[in-house]
Amino acid sequence: MKKCTRQFYYSKVLKLGGDQSGSLTVLGSVWHFAVEVYENYDHDIELAKRTFVQYWENPDALGLHIDYWHRGTSRNSLRKRGLAMLDRYHELAPWREGRLIGTEIEFHVPIGDNTLKGYIDKLWYRPGAKRVEVIDFKTGSYVPQKLRYNVQFSAYCYATERPEFWVDIPGFEDGYERFKGWQRAGWWYHARNNKMYNAGKRGVDDYKRLSLAVLELVRAVELDVYPLDISGENCAFCPYVEEICGSEMNDPLEEL
Repeated sequence: MKKCTRQFYYSKVLKLGGDQSGSLTVLGSVWHFAVEVYENYDHDIELAKRTFVQYWENPDALGLHIDYWHRGTSRNSLRKRGLAMLDRYHELAPWREGRLIGTEIEFHVPIGDNTLKGYIDKLWYRPGAKRVEVIDFKTGSYVPQKLRYNVQFSAYCYATERPEFWVDIPGFEDGYERFKGWQRAGWWYHARNNKMYNAGKRGVDDYKRLSLAVLELVRAVELDVYPLDISGENCAFCPYVEEICGSEMNDPLEEL
């Protein structure tokens, strides 16, 4: 679930703590970890499924905790969902077309005067097409639109074009030179319906938009501009809604 920018301000800028994780968020994290095991241990689906069950039953071992359960979910129902998503992932034919570079790759790369940080769920390459591709896993119900202009994919692709990205990836320390000039592209893998959505290629113009987005975020921090999410969809799960959010404001009814 996308956070309200004011919630981001309380949590990441003021560092007030209190972040909460729902059952679906923890499901996604445990599933990601099981896929990482699958990819790095010879595509052993049974090992991946055992890993999922082990950590789903004991998420604290991964530093995870379920603070609330989304409507219609239970530990048993989400366990079944996670195992079914692993089986479908294992059976998806397109995974056999590329060569793995790594999973859960953390990066810190410069962009202008700032540093871009993140994690790539899965990175692979297709030698015949001379293309490096970012795969982003999603376990929720949301189905994307307009992925061609998705800034997150632009950030991931940009990171892979920086020399700093490759220095700590085992077996690919020469990746910057090795893949220099290759196309960059992205795929959104929707685990719930077992489909891959093409996020398109990325290039210089996309990286310019990314740079603009970074500058705007920096500007927001400098100006302390964090508008509330007016939909209210996040408020029911926000730890700041009752005591902190709006508390520093004057009561507008006092002006009447």
